[in-house]
Amino acid sequence: MTIVFDVGDVLINFRFRDHMRDLGFSEQAVEELSERMVLTEFWHEMDLGIRMEKDAIEKFTAEMPEYEQEIRTFWANTDGLVAEYPYAEPLVKGLKDAGHSVYVLSNYPVETAKRHWPTFRFLPHADGYIISGFEKVAKPDPRMYRLLESRFGVNLGECLFIDDRQVNIDGAEALGMQGILFTGYQELIRELGSRGITLPEY
Repeated sequence: MTIVFDVGDVLINFRFRDHMRDLGFSEQAVEELSERMVLTEFWHEMDLGIRMEKDAIEKFTAEMPEYEQEIRTFWANTDGLVAEYPYAEPLVKGLKDAGHSVYVLSNYPVETAKRHWPTFRFLPHADGYIISGFEKVAKPDPRMYRLLESRFGVNLGECLFIDDRQVNIDGAEALGMQGILFTGYQELIRELGSRGITLPEY
């Protein structure tokens, strides 16, 4: 079986609210910047690689001048924006050691990917990965999944795709992949076990 993982909120914690709190932002600033900057279509455009951090700073400081200092601080300190879950490396390594192929298929902006991905401990255990920002295409666009075929020779009909967003699962299943909606690590282990996929005991 070929296992394909999403990254954000599956293998890493996209902890943008806590990151802003770590930077000393007020709760009002945390909520407004979350809703008006992070959880927006513009962030998806960053995932698509058609917008960069300088565009974000320009756009959001113009729209929210009262938060200019916070916005500039946020983009100058993106290292703490994510945190790898403790289970991520043992999970990916365990699946590899059990004989499965493992790939990573992620919507992720270019500049933060360049900073974050070299630090991910799970990544060296994967057979390959695709990052949306570098490809100018993102899930659930069928072309994103098809890159697994064209680049790595993966048969989508033999893939199990794990993502925390139903729309991305639906996109995968439309191409013949199996899907698991990620709701937590223990739930994932149970679901994998029900499909006959178990991790080795070290």
